[in-house]
Amino acid sequence: MKTVRSFLFVPAANEKLLRSAVTKSSDAVILDLEDGTHPSQRPVARERLADSMGRLKAVNKLAAVRINGDWLTAVVDLKSAVLPGLDIIVLPKVEHARDVQIIAQMVTDLEAAASVPPGHVRFLLQIESAAALPHLHDIAASSPRVMGMMLGSEDYSLDCRGLPTADALLYPSMAVLTAARAARIQPIGFIASIAELGTPEDFSAVVLRARGLGFRGAVVVHPKFVDVVNECYTPTADEIQRAQRVVDAFDEAFARGEGAIKLDEAMVDKPVYLRAQELLAQL
Repeated sequence: MKTVRSFLFVPAANEKLLRSAVTKSSDAVILDLEDGTHPSQRPVARERLADSMGRLKAVNKLAAVRINGDWLTAVVDLKSAVLPGLDIIVLPKVEHARDVQIIAQMVTDLEAAASVPPGHVRFLLQIESAAALPHLHDIAASSPRVMGMMLGSEDYSLDCRGLPTADALLYPSMAVLTAARAARIQPIGFIASIAELGTPEDFSAVVLRARGLGFRGAVVVHPKFVDVVNECYTPTADEIQRAQRVVDAFDEAFARGEGAIKLDEAMVDKPVYLRAQELLAQL
């Protein structure tokens, strides 16, 4: 799956917010059956999923559904969500690889029953507890369906009896990032509370820091932040030009038998070259 820059949460029973989300620029919309939907509204939300996903696909967005973490509710959610049009299931409160594998097997059976191509539905995993941290590498590599992993800042902080400050979130965020990179899946997120992002200008600095650390993509709950995420993770014309110059210069030097060169007063060796190639591959 191509890198997904931006995910926008929408309560699955909220028609007004869905109509708004359809018009926004997010790559994906997460129809939330968990915290964003009151338990009394979940039956209605499930009934709307097929129509909601169809509306998202009509405007070329990835359709995602966040299910609930407890097993009995999760099974009901999955039966309603695994339909043609579903691209991603967001799994909350993941603590063990085996949990992901069990859900993956259920999704395989549900895909077959719904005539969805096998393996089409992918997983975005949310790490939301201290208990999950020792198992992150196993969790990240638990299933071919896993496309990304992120830290749930609010729930993780609650579990640790702390506040979702940048200092408190640095270690778990980097642990998630490292495990995701080791498993070759997308590390999604930023080091800040998802509930207190300030202005778009404030958030821009947060996302740029996350990109510099190695994260790719972010989940937001308010549409005013979607463009900030997209802009951060879309290479600029200058970045593209620079990357192309790096690739061309290194290719020429390598053909001459050189392993490192100087370009614009900076050294270009293989890691710099590969980083430039990665940027160009996003186009």
